[in-house]
Amino acid sequence: MKSLPLAALAALYAAGAAAESAPLPKSGSVKHAAYTVCRTVGTVDLGEVGSNTSAECTGVVKTTDSSKTLDNLAIRCLEESVARKAGYKFTGNCVETDADGDKLYLVYEGPESGPLDVLGGAGKYKGITGKGQWRVTDAPGNTASLFTFTLEYEFSWKID
Repeated sequence: MKSLPLAALAALYAAGAAAESAPLPKSGSVKHAAYTVCRTVGTVDLGEVGSNTSAECTGVVKTTDSSKTLDNLAIRCLEESVARKAGYKFTGNCVETDADGDKLYLVYEGPESGPLDVLGGAGKYKGITGKGQWRVTDAPGNTASLFTFTLEYEFSWKID
């Protein structure tokens, strides 16, 4: 096995670091897939009326449009589900964190798809707002207490 000279490794590292530290544009759009694992943290059984459940979800966010902007983020969400005779819906409150520790805050709502709002952020994402749409694809083998899904969403943003 051949090894790269030290100078070549340093150049590769510098190129990768430069791409990661590129400033975030003042506006743009992105398509994401968040691959999440969730565990139920509490359920309130309301008998014939239905139930309310809270779950904590964690995972990784990847861009699906080959953009490197907002790629490879960690995601943590608290998801609430409300089940009633007329149907059900989810509300997710999420924090996405990049490699620098900067954070992006978003919320989604709906039964299997719906609106997504970018509420703000910290670090390089301070002042960011935006709107978009989300949809979910459940993984096979889910149970009430442990489940996985892919949250696919896209949004446009601006930074004031």
